Amino acid sequence: MLKLARAHGRPLQYSVFVCTLRREDRVRLADRIERLIDHRADRVVLLDLGIVPDRETWIPPVEVFGRQQVATEPGAVIV
Repeated sequence: MLKLARAHGRPLQYSVFVCTLRREDRVRLADRIERLIDHRADRVVLLDLGIVPDRETWIPPVEVFGRQQVATEPGAVIV
């Protein structure tokens, strides 16, 4: 996953990458994430922080891949 993230963007901090993607690139990235991760153990979140220039090609601003349950043990919170 790290190699894939580095190929598409630059690290902002540990495990957080900023990517400037065209719509087609984001769809391809999502497909590669789906095929790469272990869906029982991993979770990858894509957050679109940009504007929606074309409602007909709209993609949801948040996509979660892999494990959907939030861990029950104490840990870090992203705000």
